Amino acid sequence: MKKYILLLLCFMQSMLSFAQDCVLPVSVRLDEDFADVPKSACNVLLNSLNRIALENNLTTEAPSSPFILTAHCDVLEKSNLPGPPIQTVYNLGLTLYILDTYNQKKFASTYIATNGVGKGEVKSYINAFKKINANSEEIKDFISVAKSKMLNYYDTQYQNIINEAKKLASLQRYEEALAMVLAIPVCSKGGDEAQSYGYALYEEHLDRMNLFLLNRAKALWSANQTQQVALDVCGMLANIDPYAACYDDAAKLMAEVKEQVREDIDFEMRQKYNDSLQLERDRIKAAMAVGVAFGNNQQTQTTNLMWLK
Repeated sequence: MKKYILLLLCFMQSMLSFAQDCVLPVSVRLDEDFADVPKSACNVLLNSLNRIALENNLTTEAPSSPFILTAHCDVLEKSNLPGPPIQTVYNLGLTLYILDTYNQKKFASTYIATNGVGKGEVKSYINAFKKINANSEEIKDFISVAKSKMLNYYDTQYQNIINEAKKLASLQRYEEALAMVLAIPVCSKGGDEAQSYGYALYEEHLDRMNLFLLNRAKALWSANQTQQVALDVCGMLANIDPYAACYDDAAKLMAEVKEQVREDIDFEMRQKYNDSLQLERDRIKAAMAVGVAFGNNQQTQTTNLMWLK
């Protein structure tokens, strides 16, 4: 979980904005039309779309979002320039979209023309996609229209999102619930309520996971009380969060293990864990880590947008 903390710090900092500079979550995807475009060129286009998002106050680091920024590509003209070496020229028409994939609605779109010249098709595509200007007036206007509709979505739907997250939590699908509720922007109408519930949901998830660790440690210690097992048990107990409901029971088991084996067992791992925990005192950021991990595991680079055609 700790590997996500730096990402979360950036995400939370960006989300704590006023509504006029509201940072809204979006995923960047390419549709199935790009199956015939070279993968390396697709990666360049994805980078360009990510740049458009980040330079226009959209975050691509949210745990979950119903919105995607995508593109449709039309080859307007393809030709070759005489060599040597012979070079390929592509004139492309790109339509950029921001879509609500849950409700299959188009929030905004814009059309841009670009061209690329290179030694072969791949290089030509890459050079064309690199020319996309994330700060052009067309793109800024396009993002502005979409953001207004995205913010309205969260302002009007946040309670439904929270209620759906509660249903998932009742099924112990905590990661999915956290990803859903913590995607609600802080700057939206329901931002405070969403973060408050996300905090409570994370505490519930934390207690469940730590109780699992404690029960596992108890079972291991009951089965075999050797020096090596003692070290293994202590390793498990050292990962139980001091804020967990079962922490007192974990501390008692730790004391029992220490009493029954060598007195010189070194529990530095506990101190190291407590020291590192200082970096994660904001519990909502730790909760975001769970949501981000879940969201990232669900994402693919391509998506089916046949309903857009």
